[in-house]
Amino acid sequence: TTAAVPSANLSSARYGVAATGNSTHGYFGGGSFPFVTTMDKLSYADDTTAAVPGATLSVGRVFLAATGNSTHGYFGGGGPNVTTMDKVTYADDTTAAVPGAALSVARNGLAATGNSTHGYFGGGSPGPLSTMDKLSYADDTTAAVPGAALSVARYGVAASSARANGLPAIAPFPFPVIV
Repeated sequence: TTAAVPSANLSSARYGVAATGNSTHGYFGGGSFPFVTTMDKLSYADDTTAAVPGATLSVGRVFLAATGNSTHGYFGGGGPNVTTMDKVTYADDTTAAVPGAALSVARNGLAATGNSTHGYFGGGSPGPLSTMDKLSYADDTTAAVPGAALSVARYGVAASSARANGLPAIAPFPFPVIV
């Protein structure tokens, strides 16, 4: 069953947010217009959410994407069309831009998924785009993988995967594009 949990509301109303997490907490970053850097942390144990000032994104943006593993989360891209990749360290709730992990193409409206070792960031706009970037968690580097490009260029996509294989299943979902 599903029910609203007022104690878990985000610290501010906003749209175009990205989220990732581990087995104990969820992290919701960015969103809105004007673009914000806010990062909220949701505790699964007690269904509470609060802004985490030390974990703010390096650049305010909307329609970004996020994925991660059990120790770190990665927030990439977003409007106004940036390549920025921010890494959230769950252990101390800090966030920092990781220049070596920047996306290959500046874009918003992309999707992300991953497994315990790699993340994948696909699609987006302006375009639409079919670009698929692979992020290596081990060395915080990102590179386009032409052989993994989406079969059709698109933006406003969503992604999901079985964490065991990390294969993206990305489907279209229309929403405004930030140019």
